[in-house]
Amino acid sequence: MRKLSNYRLASVAAALALAGTAAVAEQTIGVQDGTSATDAVATARVNIRVLVPKIVILRVGNAANTVPQIDFSYGITGFAAPQASASYTGAIAPTLTETITRTNPAGAAGDVVVGAWTNMASTTLTCAIGALAGTTAFVSGATAGGVPGTADITYTVAGATPLPHPGAAGDLTDCDGVNSQTLTERTAYAGTYTYASALTPTDLNPGTFGLTVTYTATAP
Repeated sequence: MRKLSNYRLASVAAALALAGTAAVAEQTIGVQDGTSATDAVATARVNIRVLVPKIVILRVGNAANTVPQIDFSYGITGFAAPQASASYTGAIAPTLTETITRTNPAGAAGDVVVGAWTNMASTTLTCAIGALAGTTAFVSGATAGGVPGTADITYTVAGATPLPHPGAAGDLTDCDGVNSQTLTERTAYAGTYTYASALTPTDLNPGTFGLTVTYTATAP
């Protein structure tokens, strides 16, 4: 048997070592007679890819995992609840005052900061209404039977690049899970949603009424 030289053994070992690692390369050889006018050409290729995930970001309220809450409270001026019987010289029915408080973040306005961004075309924004634990549910549509209705909580949209709100009615009947707005890809939406009450307080039963509005941005 013919023995391999040390040089050839080293070359074979190096080739085997390269093949056993992730450092895979393409290699070709071009050979031409030294007196030929034809070029000797060798080519090698590398593939380059850019991998970008689908991204969608949606903000309603704080830039944190806390849900904002807006309370519309009603009372008679000068009378705190609970209250024992007292002399009253006001109107019948009484004129009730409205107080708006906001938590997460705390404030006295009915507005929340909103924003969104996506890199996907045809991203849609929808909203739907669900139950809020510990409260009595709203009725769908107009207030009825002493229970607040979704049509009597309104919203307005503001901002330099405002986040469009699903629907067109301007109240929470728009949040039916079907109405949607299409978000333009690579656009930084920023602004506010401001919620207000169109309720007539004297039409309401006593109690705590509530709902949760869930906004969903979907990047297909």
